[in-house]
Amino acid sequence: MAAEPELSAYDQLTPKQRAFVDALCLEPNMSGRKAAIAAGYNKAGAAVEAHNCLRNAKVRKALGERLHDTAPTTEEIAARWDRVSRATLDDFYSIRKVTSPTKIQQPLTAAIAAVEQSIKYQHELMIRSWPVLDTSEEDQAKELEQHKQWVKQRQVEILNYQLQLEKDHLAFRVIDGPPETKKILELDLMKAKRRGVLDLAKSIKPTQHGFAVELRDPDAALDKLARIAGAYKQDNEQSRPIVAINAKIEIIDTGVPLASSEREVQM
Repeated sequence: MAAEPELSAYDQLTPKQRAFVDALCLEPNMSGRKAAIAAGYNKAGAAVEAHNCLRNAKVRKALGERLHDTAPTTEEIAARWDRVSRATLDDFYSIRKVTSPTKIQQPLTAAIAAVEQSIKYQHELMIRSWPVLDTSEEDQAKELEQHKQWVKQRQVEILNYQLQLEKDHLAFRVIDGPPETKKILELDLMKAKRRGVLDLAKSIKPTQHGFAVELRDPDAALDKLARIAGAYKQDNEQSRPIVAINAKIEIIDTGVPLASSEREVQM
């Protein structure tokens, strides 16, 4: 008769002890008391129960087994560091062209010339349009009278500019200038999501200047990869405990985030 397989330390625990081990494996930073409460132990005596569990040899062995099973492999850790080392700002930002109106100063001498040119142009357009539109003589007379009133308003405008020039020969008026096109850098969370790199941003926070993006440090990641590969002969990093990559790189952006079309984007 074949011998029954030996039960693992985890399988030999009570239901509450297994729940205690599961709670700690799911949240390694959880306190023993909170893990005991999550496992169903009485809240009042949770601290004592946690202490007893952690002194139990089978519980400690089960914790070791479970953590070993859930811990990332060297290959998985190397793959993560490789992704961090390859992340660039291009993954999180997009360049967009923005056209905005401008204002320019026009000397009043040029303004007068522009108004006079406008008067001549409007008169010529009116006269030439009559045959095209087959305008009756009666309508032509009405239109001509309206044009004369419009011309008087323009002449008053010219007079105003002339009076200003008498006081200041450098006087000017502000008019619309040619539109200005410039490129701006914008935080693009949709782009980062499409590239699958949102997890590489430690945080994205609004500031008075725009958005500050905090990324994992690629230089630290490259250093870890080099140590895994044995690049440093005198420093065998493979045998040392793994430390988290938390270095901060802050990028300030003056644009708005391009994620308004998909609000469910989350870090």
